[in-house]
Amino acid sequence: MKILIISPWYPWPPFDGGRIRILETVRYLSRHHQVTLLATVMSANEADDGGRLREICQHVETSVLSPRAWPVARRLAKGLLGRMPVVQNYYHDPRLAERLRQVTSQRYYDVVQIEFSYAAWYARAVDPSRGAKTVLSMHNVESLRFGREGNLGLRLDRRFAAAWDRAFHNLWEQQAIRTFDGVVSVSESERAWVLARVPEAVVELIPNGVDTDHFRPEPPPDPGGPPRIVFTGAMHYPPNVDAALWFGERIWPRLRRLVPDLRFEIVGRDPHARVVELSRRPGVSVTGQVADVRPYMARARGVVVPLRAGGGTRLKILEAMAMARPVISTAFGAEGLTIAPGHNILIANDAQSFAAQVLALLGSAERAALLGQAGRQLVDARYRWSRCLAGLDCLYERLLGRRAA
Repeated sequence: MKILIISPWYPWPPFDGGRIRILETVRYLSRHHQVTLLATVMSANEADDGGRLREICQHVETSVLSPRAWPVARRLAKGLLGRMPVVQNYYHDPRLAERLRQVTSQRYYDVVQIEFSYAAWYARAVDPSRGAKTVLSMHNVESLRFGREGNLGLRLDRRFAAAWDRAFHNLWEQQAIRTFDGVVSVSESERAWVLARVPEAVVELIPNGVDTDHFRPEPPPDPGGPPRIVFTGAMHYPPNVDAALWFGERIWPRLRRLVPDLRFEIVGRDPHARVVELSRRPGVSVTGQVADVRPYMARARGVVVPLRAGGGTRLKILEAMAMARPVISTAFGAEGLTIAPGHNILIANDAQSFAAQVLALLGSAERAALLGQAGRQLVDARYRWSRCLAGLDCLYERLLGRRAA
C-alpha cells in the first residue's frame, strides 16, 4: 500500500510518547508499505538529525510552524474568532495543508492517516478525487484530556485555553471523527467513547507498545548505594507537571523522613519552573532532557507514575516494565493497560497509600524483583510494538475492502 502520514510534530528525536508512537508507526508500516511523512517543525534545522526517518520512509517533507509570539497569537486569534479549539489552531499550518492538497491531487495513496485529533482539520485538504481512505489516529481523546486538566493548578493562560477547549472540543472532536473513514484508539475505554458518540465510526483498537529490544531487563541496582526512584516524561506537559508536584510536595517529604538517603530523579525535557523548584528539596534532582532514559531507570529501585490527569496510555509504564523495574502508579496513571495490581504493578491513589507502597517496595528486594519480572512478562506477551500495531493492517484492509466491494 501507499500510505501518507500527517503529523503535527516531527517524530525525531523520539523523546515523548507522541513522537515515539508516530516513529514506531512509521517504522512498522515501512516494513511492508511505501510510507510518506509530512510533518511540521518549529525551526528549519529541527529535521536535520532525522536521517533515520529518511532511511525508513520513501519520502519525508517538513514545514516550519513558527513558535514565536506573534505567529502563535495570530493562529490562536483565528481559533477564538471561529470558536475552534485553541490547541487545533496552535498546531495548524496552512502551508502544510496546501502541500497536502498538492500531494494528494498529484499522487495516489491508499490511506492518508492524520495523527492526533487536533490535526483533524488537515483532512479538509485531502483531494477526494483520488479516493484515498482517511484515518484519524487518536493518541488521546482530547475532550477527556482537557476536561481533566481543568482540575489542575495551571497558570492563568493555560486555564483559559483548557476551559475554551473544554467548551468547544467535545462537539468539534465528534464532528471531526465523522469526516474520517476510520479511527484508531489506544485504549478500549477511548474506543467506547468514540462509538458512544459516533456509532457508525469504524474504530480499531491499536494500543501503545514498547520496543522490548531497546528496553531490556537490567540487573537490580547496587544495594550498597543510596536507593533511587524515578519519574520520567515531558516535564512541561501539564499532567506530568501536576504529577511531579503532587509527588514532590505531598509524598516525598513522608518518604524522606523515613529513608533519609533516598533519591528522587525527575527525568524529562523542558521542566516547568515549579518542577525545577523541586530540586531545592533534599534528595530531589531534575535532569531536563537526557539522551537516554534507560540509565536512570536501570539504577532505580522503582519507577513512580503519580498521574492525576491526561489521556491515552502511558508509555513510561511499559518502558519501565520492559526493563523489569517495578512500577508504582495511580489507577489513573495505569488507565487503559491490562494490568494485575499486586502482581505486575502497585497501585495507590492518595498520598499516604502511595508513600506506603514505595516504602514496602524499598523494604523488599525480593518483592521488587518479582514485580519487575511480572511486568516484563506482561509486555512480552501483550505490548510489543509489532503486536500492537498489527491492527493497522486489519483496519486498512477493512476500509479498502469496503471500497472494493
